[in-house]
Amino acid sequence: MQSAVETTLGARRFTTALSGRSGTGSARSAVLSARTVCEGPSQTDNGYTDRSCLNMSNSHFSRGRIAALFLLAAPVPPMASWTSDVQVAMATAMAPRLEAGLPGPLPLFPPTNWWNTEITNAPVDSGSAGFLAYVNQGSVKHLHPDFGGTLANGVSIYGFPYCVVDGAQSKLTVQFDQPDESDGVTHPGNVSYPFYPIPNEAITQAHWVEGGDPGNVDDRGTEDRHLLIVDRDNRHLYELYNVFYDGSQWLAYSGAFWDLSTNDRRPDGWTSADAAGLAILPGLVRYDEVFGAREIRHAFRFTVRHTKGYVYPASHLAGTQVDGALPMGARLRLKANKDISGYTPEIQKIFRAMKTYGLIVADNGTDVYISGTWDTRWDNDVLNPAFDSLTANDFEVVQLGWQPPLAPSLSVDAQASAGSNGNGVFEPGETVPVVPSWVNLASGGVALNGSASAFTGPAGATYTIADASSSYGSPAQGVETSCAQAGGNCLALSVSNPAPRPTTHWDAMFLETINATATKTWTVHVGASFADVPVSDPFYVKVETLLHSGVTAGCSPTQYCPGDSITRAQMAVFLLKGKLGAAYAPPPASGTMFTDVPSGAFAAGWIEDLAGSGISAGCGGSYYCPNAPVTRAQMAVFLLKAKHGSSWVPPAATGVFADVPMSSPYAPWIEALASEGITAGCGGANYCPGSPNTRAQMAAFITATFGLTLYGP
Repeated sequence: MQSAVETTLGARRFTTALSGRSGTGSARSAVLSARTVCEGPSQTDNGYTDRSCLNMSNSHFSRGRIAALFLLAAPVPPMASWTSDVQVAMATAMAPRLEAGLPGPLPLFPPTNWWNTEITNAPVDSGSAGFLAYVNQGSVKHLHPDFGGTLANGVSIYGFPYCVVDGAQSKLTVQFDQPDESDGVTHPGNVSYPFYPIPNEAITQAHWVEGGDPGNVDDRGTEDRHLLIVDRDNRHLYELYNVFYDGSQWLAYSGAFWDLSTNDRRPDGWTSADAAGLAILPGLVRYDEVFGAREIRHAFRFTVRHTKGYVYPASHLAGTQVDGALPMGARLRLKANKDISGYTPEIQKIFRAMKTYGLIVADNGTDVYISGTWDTRWDNDVLNPAFDSLTANDFEVVQLGWQPPLAPSLSVDAQASAGSNGNGVFEPGETVPVVPSWVNLASGGVALNGSASAFTGPAGATYTIADASSSYGSPAQGVETSCAQAGGNCLALSVSNPAPRPTTHWDAMFLETINATATKTWTVHVGASFADVPVSDPFYVKVETLLHSGVTAGCSPTQYCPGDSITRAQMAVFLLKGKLGAAYAPPPASGTMFTDVPSGAFAAGWIEDLAGSGISAGCGGSYYCPNAPVTRAQMAVFLLKAKHGSSWVPPAATGVFADVPMSSPYAPWIEALASEGITAGCGGANYCPGSPNTRAQMAAFITATFGLTLYGP
């Protein structure tokens, strides 16, 4: 469908800005008498927007022509020579980064992962009181945030650091004390091979390894020395425990690999870089989440002094096995009646997550110490007393090994009904069918019946649950079933059509409860967001998806400007947010990478990040040409390098499109884009490589490339 949409309107409207000609005739010559022409960032409810502003008396000028006029005034290479973006050798791999943005979608791992499972209504374990009594050890144990900033010596740190690399980072061999339970080792044989993308910076620089000392300092006897690495191109997580670089190779006690797109669990009996056999990074309290716009949607890792055995989701036992102690993998939940209203907003957010997702026993250590990332922005004068005010008695133990039904997907308004148009988008004034899917994890056929409640959203509209019950039959273990497949007893929601619209990016939420214990908080986007993208527009669903994903907030609060050409500056924002998620923010701009992109320019940080990630090398020389429109040929390179990484090279061209000769340096990229189902061309066996991309087309490209969805999970 995405390719068909892109084909339908691929050549509908374009302006060859540099030649001053458009599909509707030659550009008129005129003098700009504007007092202001600006391209600048703006903060909206969903963060960074690509919004542009113009104050011009000659209003007949298009934004594309204005961009072209600015470009003509700058000493940049002619467009015909802009091949830097396609010359892979000129674009270097991304330098490894400490505490950089993690790849979306967030939270890490799928929403059905054990770290991301809601436990609000989960049954309390019959031994809860006894377990907590053992933790308290005859007194009352208080929580403590086991994270913070840097100590006075400038080296030692509190909390876990993590680093982010791209897919081109070289893989290194690690020798393990526990090779039979580690990844990057042949099984059988226990021979290590190049597997872990450890940056060289971790050898000699402080703060890359837990504890703070560089990797070539041997602290293995006194500290845990974890090293956490994220490959953001492939969404892979590598974690190592007790590392040391001995001058020629890396040594570690154990190591584990995690594909963040799956729910793969360690084999029973295997450790990881954590005692329980779990991943560490997904369970940390992170600064970007605590102070971000959205709720924290995962459980937190914590330690206790002793454990006894392990339960799902853990795979490994460790430490002194003591009767009465919690097992590895046990979950604690902050009691629902615990009043948290008196805390600061960021502390309330952390504690709400403890009520909704809980804590998971992951290692032996000091009782009820909660793990988080090292970050110099943490204020322990706020964190410490707030955590200390909670005790183990404020929690309850969830039924050990609890495996609830899981909700992997949601469909909204997929079929026309009496109150809806069936276009797949929930619009104001509609009553739409809502079709969740659930997976039964229990053995044997278990009847799954749901109920909806707490349908809320931004003030100014009325939210109504038109049908609150849903049935999913009795699916077999591991089988995903929707209420539509199980007979059609599904939910229905209605929202009023207020004027004005409560907000451009309008999301509502409702809670679905299955069999009184499993819960899922569903987010439903309310469409008809932009006045210039009506529901009849072929790009309508794609634009709504782009907005909902936080990639753009439009060109104004009510407009998307779908027919405008997208500039290379705007494209940098679109690509990185599409790839890394709405919460991602680039490092500050230096202003030294490109002559025509000073540090204060629109999207300067995004442009430098794009170049630093090896996705773009600029338009030639030391220029980026930020205000120039992006051609469809250039976009093929940008999209595929953003998707696959800076080192990826497409297969040789075979001559798919009539207007893209095999000799063109862009031909392999364009044909790869088509083979991956991202485009079908502009019609008539053509691709229209020289045409600028419109913002509508960009919505289709971005959603298809990065698999963005409008609803669920």
